[in-house]
Amino acid sequence: MSSSVSRIESRQNPQYKLWKRYVAHPEKVDCPWISIEGWKQIQDLSAHHPIELLLFSEGAERGIKDLLPRSTESFQLAPALFESLSTLDSSQQILAFFEKPSWNWKDLTSRVLYLNELQDPGNLGTLLRTARATGIFSVATSPHTVSCFNAKVVRASAASLFSIPFLEGIEVGELKSRGYHLWATTPQGGKSLFETHFKSPLAIVIGNEGQGLDTAVLELAEHHLHIPMQPQVESLNAAVAGSLVLYEVFRQGTI
Repeated sequence: MSSSVSRIESRQNPQYKLWKRYVAHPEKVDCPWISIEGWKQIQDLSAHHPIELLLFSEGAERGIKDLLPRSTESFQLAPALFESLSTLDSSQQILAFFEKPSWNWKDLTSRVLYLNELQDPGNLGTLLRTARATGIFSVATSPHTVSCFNAKVVRASAASLFSIPFLEGIEVGELKSRGYHLWATTPQGGKSLFETHFKSPLAIVIGNEGQGLDTAVLELAEHHLHIPMQPQVESLNAAVAGSLVLYEVFRQGTI
């Protein structure tokens, strides 16, 4: 192990305390980084994004040498300290901090997934990952939607935040003023997903898990859209519904 890599063994170490806060609350404004755990994700990301800080525990030394040159700083943690820092049930003994990605309006694609007051971080992370999988969608979120930098969102998104353009705190009316045609998803009413032809620029609007879309948003949307379901089923999970619509738009773009 290189002599330039320091070892930390105390929970009272001020740097360790700061890193622990960064891992737990990356959505905070004063946190400049987000943490990524796992060898593959770190290796893949570090090929295009510098590692600001690399942390690892005993057992990870053998594979660490290729990552050290990609990291601004590196520290080895005592096993108990690393386990306390990790958010995974089964840690891979390595964690890297990367600078938070930043996007602006010119980065958005002609197809946008707009999330209106979504609250579940798992749903948001899944939808970011789905948007990345289609390769044609960017993401915008309304005020009062869970942060894209929430720790659970980062984990569920599988690092999609670094490749999918997204904007937070955007009013849906601003998308419309910029020329996006709004397609509001509803449990019933409007056009069936399977009988709809989509034209860009467009924004697919997904509502809150419990309340759906409010009247103001529904009135602002040019089009309403529903996913066909059996009569006894009231609604789908927001991430499932959003993913189905995204893939139908993607499918239409390939035929």
